[in-house]
Amino acid sequence: MTATDERQAIAELAELGGWERRDVDRTDHYARGIIRVQVLWRGTDAISGSSLYQDDIMTAYTRDLNTLTSWLKR
Repeated sequence: MTATDERQAIAELAELGGWERRDVDRTDHYARGIIRVQVLWRGTDAISGSSLYQDDIMTAYTRDLNTLTSWLKR
């Protein structure tokens, strides 16, 4: 993934994994079954933070893009 448009690359990765995506301003919401991921973006190349929810309970938070990517690859 290039640093020029990381947001689009993450969206494509999520689509390949069967995640549903909802884009609201600078936040992307991904859902698959009982698992949800919320991503706050700074522009299109860096995340401000990302949260992982399971059954509507936040189980993890990260500012690391590689961790976000691993969540969407599950």
